[in-house]
Amino acid sequence: MNPRFVRLFIYSVGNMFLKKIQEIYFATDYYNNSLKVTPPSRSYDMNNVPLLSELEDKNKKRIELINRFKSNIWKFDSLGKKHSSKLNNFSWLSQMDIKKHKNLTKNIILEWLKKNHNYNQKNWCHNITATRLIFWICCSHFTIRNDDIIFRAAVTNNIIKQALHLNNNLTFIHNKLEKIFVLTALILVSVTFEGSQKLFQTSMKNLSNEIKNLIDRNGFVESKNPEDQFWLLHHIILIKEFLIFSQNNVPDFLDEHLQNVGSNYKGIVLSNNNLPLFNGTKNKDMTEFNKFIKAKGYKFEKKTNTHFYLISKIKKFEIILDANNPPSDLNSQNYQAGCLSFEFFYNGKKIISNCGSASNFGGELPFLSQTTAAHSTLTINDTSSCLFQRNRLIRSFYGNSLLHKLKVYKKDLNTDKDTISVIAGHNGYQRKYNALYERKIVISESNRTISGDELIIIAKKNLVFLNFSLRFHVTPNSKLIKTQGGDILLSVDNQAWKFKTSHNTKIEDSLYFANYDKILESQCILVEGVLKNKINSIKWTLKKTN
Repeated sequence: MNPRFVRLFIYSVGNMFLKKIQEIYFATDYYNNSLKVTPPSRSYDMNNVPLLSELEDKNKKRIELINRFKSNIWKFDSLGKKHSSKLNNFSWLSQMDIKKHKNLTKNIILEWLKKNHNYNQKNWCHNITATRLIFWICCSHFTIRNDDIIFRAAVTNNIIKQALHLNNNLTFIHNKLEKIFVLTALILVSVTFEGSQKLFQTSMKNLSNEIKNLIDRNGFVESKNPEDQFWLLHHIILIKEFLIFSQNNVPDFLDEHLQNVGSNYKGIVLSNNNLPLFNGTKNKDMTEFNKFIKAKGYKFEKKTNTHFYLISKIKKFEIILDANNPPSDLNSQNYQAGCLSFEFFYNGKKIISNCGSASNFGGELPFLSQTTAAHSTLTINDTSSCLFQRNRLIRSFYGNSLLHKLKVYKKDLNTDKDTISVIAGHNGYQRKYNALYERKIVISESNRTISGDELIIIAKKNLVFLNFSLRFHVTPNSKLIKTQGGDILLSVDNQAWKFKTSHNTKIEDSLYFANYDKILESQCILVEGVLKNKINSIKWTLKKTN
């Protein structure tokens, strides 16, 4: 039995029993009475809506629901998990107009307090509660700075109660990034209400430790997830802005981490202000966030050599390839087996893509999106380059943890005035097929081509008859057509490209998971064949034709 499975299974069983005990304990009067504290004598105005842009709910349908049903919105139990969590975290509050909706929001919050004054398993989970605290404090004109003294006191007391609950249970939060978000909310509470110095000191100390646990020595997230890099930077900036706004000193460790994390973020953001679809990342346009950090005066040196995403750009051509080793079990919640997959852009438009992560969807979709086949790279016998845990209990606590990992043994990137050359190799198929996989991709700006050489080296003779599948996924708005000669024509946003190879090709239906709200149908170019030799080379080219 795999020792990694045994260890995580034991941990998961322990966590499950602890979670059950907590749920029972939290529902008792004894626990809720323990959260009663002396109301703060003074609060400071931390109203700062512009800081909330990346957190706020911009869904117009939910705003329509709120305006339609008003305080009765909490009587509906059939809104669905997503609607319910967004309503209960109050991330819509910043969208309301103080002149038009002051009484409406007051009544909605009062009704919420009636139903959720004490701990509620559904609506007091860590992420929802932390978001709610941030919006209640930063939209203070609706809450703790309201004209109604009784209402103001009720909201203030409940904020302190929720903060105490979060602080008491900080060690039980498994997701490291979520823990930092909770600390962000606790720091905001501590600088808003007088008498919270102890909470402030412990939260800052915990923050320092948790950031160290989340990043490597170069400042890149251990999860290898570009979106995690963004969110970590976002939370650090939010904390710094809270400290500045409340006239507290910014500790040196926060500025140091800010620079390292920010420089790596800048190095992973593409020229079209999007994040690449690797290891759990969804479609996210960073344009507004980049404007925000620029307006706030944050400047980061672009770092591309402190992580193992091989990224380069010459003129209109841009490529990024994943040459990372898999993360540790405790950092692999959203990991995908896309090692050596790449995304390719021309003039800011994505030509070759990965499928994105389906971690926010249910059923078998998260399993499907983490496979190697959901990435623009090669598979042998349609198996993934890493073997994932399938146990539901383990996945509920540790996400996409691995049974068997690969190792990247080669990676190199060279760029000159006209050419980009990317080389990488991994041993993900060595255990099962005694095979090594190396990939070389060359971009020629003058010839307007991107060409590849996929090398599969097989060690044992009795395993040479293996099938390979090489996929090149495209975005849902792209079109693929196969010519009579076997070439594939690709068109996207008035760009035309021709894909050529000497091997069998076909167009395969695929799914695009990168959007947050829905799954889209897409396609991919599929190159298939048999590996008959010890050294097998699969060459291909993609040339711009207009």
